[in-house]
Amino acid sequence: MYEISIQSPFTRHPVAYPGCDSEKAMTLYQGINWEDLYKQIEATGSSPENPFYFFEIKRRNYLGEEETLCISGCLWGLVGIGYMRPRMERKGFFKKKDVLNPRFATQMDGMDTPFAFSCLQAFIKGNTSYLEENLYNKEMD
Repeated sequence: MYEISIQSPFTRHPVAYPGCDSEKAMTLYQGINWEDLYKQIEATGSSPENPFYFFEIKRRNYLGEEETLCISGCLWGLVGIGYMRPRMERKGFFKKKDVLNPRFATQMDGMDTPFAFSCLQAFIKGNTSYLEENLYNKEMD
């Protein structure tokens, strides 16, 4: 089961959808017209209630650790993709050792919506290797 939050530019607070299955998660995501969100905001003629909008999906992995995928709106119909999960990191100054970071994050901005959709599909299928191979820290060009 997934916990989903959607922040629209037309509402002040995110709307939570707890206990969603994969079909409901896909339906909620596909209900967002990412390419035309800024056109919709401009068409209202007023400033948005919230300038930041996102689709966030959370789950617990087989170890009970929380993983989150967040797809957020960017300019020109592009999106940002954030992936938070537990991951081992090499830390230390003189003596390096592996330490578990429970909120290790990767953020890619300026991505197209088909790539974001493929990341969501991988997340729902539990295909973490796809996410690890394809998501890295990248700012918008």
